[in-house]
Amino acid sequence: MRPIVAVAAGLVVTALVSAAVTLAVIRFQARTNPQEVNLRNGVTLTQDSAIVQAAAKGRPAVVSIITQRQPTIVRGSGYFATTDGYIVTNVNVIADASGMTVLVPGDSKAHDARLVDYDCQTGVAVIKVDQVSGLPTLGLADPTALAQGQVIVAVGGPAEGGAVAPGYVSALHRVAAAKDPLSAGRLIQFSDTIQTNVAIGDGTSGGPLLNVQSQVVGIAMASPATLAGFGLNVADVQDDIQQILTTGKVVVSSIGATTTDVTPDGAVLNGLPEGSQVVTVVPGGAAATGGLRTGDVITQLDDVRIDAAHPLSQLLRSRFHPNQRVTVTYSRGGSSTQAELKLTAQHPSC
Repeated sequence: MRPIVAVAAGLVVTALVSAAVTLAVIRFQARTNPQEVNLRNGVTLTQDSAIVQAAAKGRPAVVSIITQRQPTIVRGSGYFATTDGYIVTNVNVIADASGMTVLVPGDSKAHDARLVDYDCQTGVAVIKVDQVSGLPTLGLADPTALAQGQVIVAVGGPAEGGAVAPGYVSALHRVAAAKDPLSAGRLIQFSDTIQTNVAIGDGTSGGPLLNVQSQVVGIAMASPATLAGFGLNVADVQDDIQQILTTGKVVVSSIGATTTDVTPDGAVLNGLPEGSQVVTVVPGGAAATGGLRTGDVITQLDDVRIDAAHPLSQLLRSRFHPNQRVTVTYSRGGSSTQAELKLTAQHPSC
């Protein structure tokens, strides 16, 4: 990384305008289950209160990340994962930055930051602000508890005025794409993402998606859509985050090949099984030694099927480890074949 350049950042205040309808009394009688429900002035809406409280509790730990990318200055967000200044964000916020400045809520001082490590395949990155202590932090939610229709809140850093965008989880296990900041015109594909009706702008990108308990369920990613956004799922990034916080780097299991997900729709359209299709094979690597070729679709590792909820990249991080021997089931020309591979260790490549 080139020398850090301090960047002066102006605070951007985002106003959230909501419309309210005042109703004296609304009476509703269900035809199949006769009962009356009265809504009167002064009634406290539990969900609204929970959103307000979740945002208020989470906002002190959410920072703005200002990066210098010649010839522009780019804003993003992140959140403190530790009291001594480790910040979780996404790769798009920090990629190709010649300098990073962090704005902390309630602190008039701008802090220089340094990159610790990242994973282009899951989209997560961790940066560090030094010589700080006692900072507020956010914890990760139980990834197995995330559900379609669940209320979530996107929170931006102080350069966004601590903007809050409430919404819900519209779908899970989606494949999403984002612009690759290192290669103009190229897209990076992320598996198992959270789709939400919250529109994520550049300034909020990298910030947390919170549940109503102010726990992090995902990391927001900027979306070109105005009515929808997506987030990196905690289930996929928690192992990376833990590795970086404890060892300073990410090391994952590898089959010695690059792959791309075959979604259920893609499988139907292309006459392929759902799984992970081999794009390139590393000469002399595990996949090459096991006989895999470009175009093969990996459908299973040992007894675990590869699908939208269990993409290959996630399985190699969460269920398997370097030097482990696995049975890979793959499809070629409509026939299913198996191969024994020994996984290797590597830093995730972009």
